[in-house]
Formats: sequence, structure tokens, C-alpha cells
Amino acid sequence: MIYIYDILLNFCDNNLIYDFYEWNNNDDIENIKKIGLFHVSREVFDDLLNYECIIDSKLLIETYRTCEVYKSKRVKVLDYCFLISDGDRVLALELNKEGRTIYKSKLLLDEEEEIAILASNLEIYNFNYKIIKKVLNNRYFTREELLIRNYLYKEIESSYKNRKYDKLRYLYQEYFDKDNISYKSIKNELIDSIKYEINDKHRNLYNLLKISSKKKQV
Repeated sequence: MIYIYDILLNFCDNNLIYDFYEWNNNDDIENIKKIGLFHVSREVFDDLLNYECIIDSKLLIETYRTCEVYKSKRVKVLDYCFLISDGDRVLALELNKEGRTIYKSKLLLDEEEEIAILASNLEIYNFNYKIIKKVLNNRYFTREELLIRNYLYKEIESSYKNRKYDKLRYLYQEYFDKDNISYKSIKNELIDSIKYEINDKHRNLYNLLKISSKKKQV
């Protein structure tokens, strides 16, 4: 591991990883003073980018409290935070104490290019990890579409898990304009509909759910 100094990161929800050109002024941009860098294989990079994983204790021990962040007039230390690179791409990961990936961030383009070159000169670092679940593919979505898709995903999964079947059926009827007697099928079809696109019907569902949520808070 080597250390990288003075870069910017944008840690959002684990399922929302924005390219630098979609960062905005409302994001909590982290000004990193110091962070470790590991060279990993392309396969490992793809797994940690596309899946939620649990990383073994070897890497936790090596990276514990090695990441420093500028915070106003002080420096804050993060317990488990580091960069990985396959020599072409760079990704920042923050883990919880169990080693589970909780936040991810891409980098500014010029910083990513410089760090990727540095990483390519390092030996590949090997460590064990366990894949927990696939993160929804973000590759072809705008920031607005990612926001809508992840909100709908959570609402659909939560409705099914908590047996809010009337709500689930309502969403299904609004989107597909038909009924279905199988709640599992309803859930799966709604989830499938947001995997590869966000359209006006999805935006309508999102707006309806947000309005309903606001009414409950009043």
C-alpha cells in the first residue's frame, strides 16, 4: 500500500456512485488529506464496484484509521477507507467494522488518471472477500434517473417485505395498467421494469410516492 494525498471524494449511498461531472453543490464532498491505495486485479475491481461485499480482516487491519479527512479546522480520521485501482480505474471504498462496503466514490478525472498510473506500478494486492448482493447497474443512468430508480427499488422491496400488498398492487396497476394476483410476480415485474431504464411512468410513480410521504408527515 502507498498513500495518496489531497484528493476529493463524493461518498453517497452505496447504490449511488456518481461520475465527477454529476457532482453538485449539495453533495457532501470529502477533502481527503491522506488515503491508502491498493492495486487489484480487474476481476476484483469489477466485483467491488458492482456488488456489495464483505472484505476480510486482513485488509481491515492494514487500513484501520489510515484515512485522514480535512474537516474545517481539524482533521478527522476514518476507520476503514481506502482506494483500489486496476491500473485504469480508481474507486474509493469505505467499510464498516464488519468489513461490509457501505460507501463508494469515483474521483475527479485528472486525479483518477494520475492515481491509476501510480497503481499500475504496484504489485497486485490479494485479499479475500465475500459477495453479498449485486448493486443495481448504474452505467447508463443519469443522476436524476439513479435517484428515482433507487427510491422506487426501496419502496417496492419494503412494501413486499412488510406485506403492504395494497400499496404494491397500486404501484403495479399504475405502471402496467393491469392487475396480477401474485404479489411475488408483482414485485419482480416492477423491479425488472427499473433495471435498464427510467421512463415517464416511473417518474409518475416516484412523484405519487413522494406526495404520499409528505402527506403522512403533516
